[in-house]
Amino acid sequence: MHTSMGLATKIGASIRRLRVARDLTQEELSDQVGIHYTFLGHIERGNKLPSLPTLKRIASALGATLSRILKDA
Repeated sequence: MHTSMGLATKIGASIRRLRVARDLTQEELSDQVGIHYTFLGHIERGNKLPSLPTLKRIASALGATLSRILKDA
């Protein structure tokens, strides 16, 4: 379980870095992805792991590849 939480935290940090670099708010990114902004906040804080389809949509909205998000994590 500890490993999963570590991974969730790293993925969330990677998403946050990319979002901030693109000057997007959580609300703007979540609207583009089709998720609630509070869920995105949980993802960025590492409290929740998104499903693979959601993670792909986040990567696409950030102009990044899924492998980039995972590699940064």
